Amino acid sequence: MVMKDIAPPLAAWKSYEYFPGGHNYHLTRYDATGGPDGKECVWADDSMWTIDTPEQPHSILFLIHYSIWDDSPPRDIKNAEIRFRLRGENLALHGARCYFWVVTQFPRATRWHFTGQPLPISFGHWGEPAVLRLEDDPSCWHRSFVSDPTCTAGLTDALSFCLSYGFAFVGFSEKVTGTIGLADFAMFADIDPEWPYLFSSKTGNLSHWLTMSRKRQAVISLASAQWPSHGALAGIDGPVILPQGDYLVIKAPVPFAYLAFLSAVVVGRRDLRNALLIVKQEATAFNPMGGNVCFFVEHAASGTRWMFRIDFDPKDTELYYEMLSVNPAFWACLSGPLSLAEVLAGRESGNGYDYLGFMLVDPHGDPSGSWGISRFSLGPTIDSHWPG
Repeated sequence: MVMKDIAPPLAAWKSYEYFPGGHNYHLTRYDATGGPDGKECVWADDSMWTIDTPEQPHSILFLIHYSIWDDSPPRDIKNAEIRFRLRGENLALHGARCYFWVVTQFPRATRWHFTGQPLPISFGHWGEPAVLRLEDDPSCWHRSFVSDPTCTAGLTDALSFCLSYGFAFVGFSEKVTGTIGLADFAMFADIDPEWPYLFSSKTGNLSHWLTMSRKRQAVISLASAQWPSHGALAGIDGPVILPQGDYLVIKAPVPFAYLAFLSAVVVGRRDLRNALLIVKQEATAFNPMGGNVCFFVEHAASGTRWMFRIDFDPKDTELYYEMLSVNPAFWACLSGPLSLAEVLAGRESGNGYDYLGFMLVDPHGDPSGSWGISRFSLGPTIDSHWPG
């Protein structure tokens, strides 16, 4: 584990506009030389933000960042150290204080504000850098929003699976107006640079991914597969993708076809119990012939295959966020004698998984077209019991 600056590029920051029934994200204005000592900065103003009324108390999320915007995986930022400068220009706070916040999506969208340390804003100039440590102490935080009150994320889980974070105004008597700038933002976290595992169309290594080819009757690297000629994947630089129609359906005990999978070595055979799985498919021209696209883990020597029961609709190209629960009720055993817990445990078990990835389960014929993913991340994991 190493302390590493995992801050996004400044240009990736946006401002949040809420309105009943929806929202917009507005790019901040990037200034390459307007920061302290002629360095870069970004600016947001009141034309970009509104009062987020579902938040309790009402908040203005004037600066927001999602990990997917700069092609990063979710991070465990417990006790991370943040450094930054905020500068106000003609900024009317109307009694507001400024706080840092974090968001997770598990088990439902939940936001926590770090109310234990209001943040300084310098007016008309760049002040000294502020420093904030994200303590895993509920007494320093306030939960301002949850999408489902019956299923909320505690602070530890929100920090462990942080998908978004930013700055907010809270406690105003009316909408905050004016302009605010951000410079010298850094986030130092004690992270494993190899975990979570991330593949994306921009940064992934296609050679890690394998499939079972019907034409070759063998396992092949997807780096050697030909790309489809149809236009269904326009604008995707290089997702995991299969040649059209080259799927080997294995008939017993339940018909299935491997779509794309990884050797356990690629992910360090890490413990996948309660690991976070994020997937974005690119499969609009795929005909699954009634089969279900599912995540799986496999122990090769025993022939044990466990299939996650959450089906990935191949026509849905939105991000899927799922938790690999250790509860067998969320899985189905396709074959083999080993328990789910010992297969998911990876190197923590003598019978940990050898392969993981995606398969098509129970197709009624040979599938056709092309299936692929443009984003896949696995991890981090949590130790606490996850509600199911």
